[in-house]
Amino acid sequence: MFFFLFLYATFVLIRPQEFIGFLIGFPIIMIFTILATATALLVHRPLRWSIQQTMLLLMLPVISVSALLNGWGTKGLVESQGMLISSILPLFLFASVVSTASRQTKLMLLSITASLIMIHNGWVQYTSYDAFGWTGTQAVAGDLRRIVYVGIFQDPNDLGMLIVMNLPFVAYFFHRGGVMMKLLCLGVFAVFMYGVYITGSRGTVLGTAALFGFYLLLRYGGTRMILAGITFGPVVATLLSQFGGLSSDEASARSRLYAWYDGVHYLLGNPVFGIGKGNFMDWHGRTAHNSYILVASELGTLGYTLWGGALALTVYIGYKIFKLPVERFANHPQKELILNEIKISTALFFSMIAYLVTAFFLSRSYILLLFIFIGMNIAAHYRVMKWAPEIKALLTYKTALYCGLASWILVFMVYGTLKVSL
Repeated sequence: MFFFLFLYATFVLIRPQEFIGFLIGFPIIMIFTILATATALLVHRPLRWSIQQTMLLLMLPVISVSALLNGWGTKGLVESQGMLISSILPLFLFASVVSTASRQTKLMLLSITASLIMIHNGWVQYTSYDAFGWTGTQAVAGDLRRIVYVGIFQDPNDLGMLIVMNLPFVAYFFHRGGVMMKLLCLGVFAVFMYGVYITGSRGTVLGTAALFGFYLLLRYGGTRMILAGITFGPVVATLLSQFGGLSSDEASARSRLYAWYDGVHYLLGNPVFGIGKGNFMDWHGRTAHNSYILVASELGTLGYTLWGGALALTVYIGYKIFKLPVERFANHPQKELILNEIKISTALFFSMIAYLVTAFFLSRSYILLLFIFIGMNIAAHYRVMKWAPEIKALLTYKTALYCGLASWILVFMVYGTLKVSL
C-alpha cells in the first residue's frame, strides 16, 4: 500500500505524466489513488481518522448548502464530490499509511527531489533565450522572468510555496546526517534559495524570511512574545501590502487590499454560509490573494471555522510536540527512535508554518498540497503519541473548537488594520 501511495505522491509532485509523451492524458494519478485506497482498506491497520479529518469532511455539506443558497443549484454537490476525491481521500491515505519514520523520510526525500527538479527546469527557463524549460513550459514574462513547472505547479507562487515548505525537510536531514550529508544539505539549501529568487514571488520570499523568524520566535521566545507575534503578525503582513512591500506596482498592492476588504464584507453580508465556493471571482472580479479571507467570504462562519480550526489544531499539536522536553526520554530504551520522531514532527510543523505564511498572500485554500501535508502531520502526531500521552489528551473536540475560534483572530486583525489604513 505504501508502494502505491509513494507512486501516487511521485506523480502528484514530479508529474511526469505532464511532459513524457506516452504518459500524457493517462489517468495515472486516479489509478494509483484507487490502488492505494483499496490496499489500505483491505490490509492496513489501524486506519487513522483524526478530528481534523472530521472537520474538513464537514466542510462538504457546508459547500453544498452554500452553493444552493447562493443560486448555484446542485453545482455545490459537484464541488463537494471533487474535494472528497481529490483532497479528503489523499488526506486519509497519508494520515493512515505513513505509519513509520522510514516511510515519512522517503516522502520527505521525494518532496525535496521534486523541488530540485522544478528548480532545474526553472533554471533552464531563466537562462534560455526563449524562456522555455525542458518540460515545454515557458516562464512568465515581465521585468523578471518567473519560473513555472507543469500541472498544479504551473504558477510561480505554487512552485515557490512547495520550495518553502520543503526547507524544514532539508534542515531535518542536515541535523540527522554526517559531514557529507550536511554539505549536501547546504548545497540543496543554496539551490532552494536560488529557486525562491527566480520564482519572482514576493509572498515566497516573505514566507522564507518568516519561516526563519518563526523558528527563532518559537524556539527562544517566551509565551507572551509568541502570542504577540501570532496576534500581530497579520497586522504586519497587511501593512507590508499597504505600503507596496509585496508588489512593485503600488496600484496592484492596493487592489489586493481592496479584495481583502471586500471579502470581509461578503462575509458580513452572508455570515453563516458565505457567498459560495468559487464565487469570489464572480463577485469581485479577481481572486482574493488571501486563503483565509477567501474561505471566510465563500463559506462563511461555519466553513471557515472548520477549515481554520483543522489547520490551527494541526499546528497546535505540532507546536506542543516541538516543545516536548526531550530530557524525559534520556534513559528510554527507544530514545533514538523517539527523538527522531519528534524531529520529523518538528520538520512537518514548520512546513505547515510555511504554508500558513505564504497562504496569507495567495488564494490556495483547497490545494492538494495542503491536504497531503496535513495528512503527514497527523501521521507523525500519532506516532509521537505512543510515547507522549499528554499529546493524545489534547485531541478533543473541545480543543478543536477553541482552535476554530482562535483562527478568526487572523481575519479580525486583517479587517481592523484595513479599516484604519485604507
